[in-house]
Amino acid sequence: MKKKSSRLLALLLAGLMLLPALTACSETPSAAETEQTAQVTADSALAEEIVPEETEITRENTPDTLPADLDYNGETFMIYYSNGFNWTELIEGGEELTGEVVADAVIESNLSVAERLNIDLQYYAENSGNYGTIASLVSNLIMANDDSFDIYLGEQYGLAQTVTKGYYRNVFDLPYFDFDQPWWNTTFMENLQITTDNRVFLTGDFNLTTLCQLFVQYFNKRIYGDLFGNPDDLYSLVLEGKWTIDAMSEMIASAYVDLNGDGQTGPDDQLGYVAYQTYSTVDPFMYCGDVPYTTHGEDGRIVINMNQERAVTLTEKVVNLFNQTGTYKVDTSPFVVGKSLFCNGLMRGASDFRDMTDDFGFLPSPKLDEAQESYQNLVGDCVLFTVIPVTCTNAEMAAAVLEALNAQTYRTVTPAWYEVTLKLKYSRDMISSDIIDLIHDSIYTSFLFAYSPVLSQMGQVMRDLVTKNNTDYMSLVKSKEKPAQKMLEKMYKDLAESAAP
Repeated sequence: MKKKSSRLLALLLAGLMLLPALTACSETPSAAETEQTAQVTADSALAEEIVPEETEITRENTPDTLPADLDYNGETFMIYYSNGFNWTELIEGGEELTGEVVADAVIESNLSVAERLNIDLQYYAENSGNYGTIASLVSNLIMANDDSFDIYLGEQYGLAQTVTKGYYRNVFDLPYFDFDQPWWNTTFMENLQITTDNRVFLTGDFNLTTLCQLFVQYFNKRIYGDLFGNPDDLYSLVLEGKWTIDAMSEMIASAYVDLNGDGQTGPDDQLGYVAYQTYSTVDPFMYCGDVPYTTHGEDGRIVINMNQERAVTLTEKVVNLFNQTGTYKVDTSPFVVGKSLFCNGLMRGASDFRDMTDDFGFLPSPKLDEAQESYQNLVGDCVLFTVIPVTCTNAEMAAAVLEALNAQTYRTVTPAWYEVTLKLKYSRDMISSDIIDLIHDSIYTSFLFAYSPVLSQMGQVMRDLVTKNNTDYMSLVKSKEKPAQKMLEKMYKDLAESAAP
């Protein structure tokens, strides 16, 4: 429908008001009346011609629900972020515009939010912050009642260990957050909640480390082509929902060639799969099979439920994959030099392969079986979460700033990183862009994984099983079950005590 100008509406009303008079006075209009009628018709035609169609809602202009008149009178807003892994480009951008697409987009996004809300947006990069130190760094600030910072960004591994200490505000108590908007990873945040009515960890587009820390599977297109034919067939397998652990294991076995004839799988052979040790590279396989290790009880609390037949089946297949002939569990360098079909890594790690002679592609972590509804791609535990500390002096302003930052990042920064940097700079074909979209849409975490450090490492039992080539999942779970349950109960006790007045 076309919009009509207020001028046109006024003219049309005037014309309608004249009609009774024209009828009463004469059936033949005067010259002046004829001219006036003609002018109304002309104005109507002109308005129809120049008024544009209603604006189409796109990613770049998706509206948010923040009040239009929010104004914080130039107040300073300080963001503290853990920077041991050098996240400055994705959070601050840089000191000035340089032509680097992502950094410039971040700068412009921050300036846009600062101008919109009339704040002095500042950042503090804690270069000693990492997954092992962020818990103590944040604890020291809060225990000292340091109100210098309005929000913190810190690694999941560390912040998860502080969740019950009462350090952070429950965002459900604050205005301005609209978690139905596309810039929030809502399901991801729900899986981090200890109770259904308390949310302290936030992650959305402003947390671009979520994409960077996403586990993916890489494959060498030349080796695949030599063995199986058109590499696009592998993409088709994924898109058809048939990319399973069994399919991957069969390809690993077919790819392996003992080039030096020593009977041992090693870096001098043509390998099927390479992985860094059996640590974090195993984690995405524990969660790729859609096994609900935890549920929420009627009281809203987490219930651990790991004794499941599906988990046993998943374990058997994963242990076999990592210990079969053709898998090399030391480092990933053979993939870089074109000597392995598959390699496991983080999405951010694509930059390590930019100088490869062979073309490579992206894949999601495989399903347990074809009946599984969708792929699940785990985010590594060095992802940065956002929290609003209890020391924040204006939590409502913090909520408004975070909503605005996530919205503006969604509109401009994510497309710059995702569409330009990842799809065009790293990806070497157009069809893998569809695969990257699929991976992005299946971002996942589990309560058990996020809080594994405080649950007797229950969320990483697959590491031990793969390392020892042991498929006795039930025995290992049983040995950890009671300690994990006691630690979970302590989490709820500590949470209640920290919430007490």
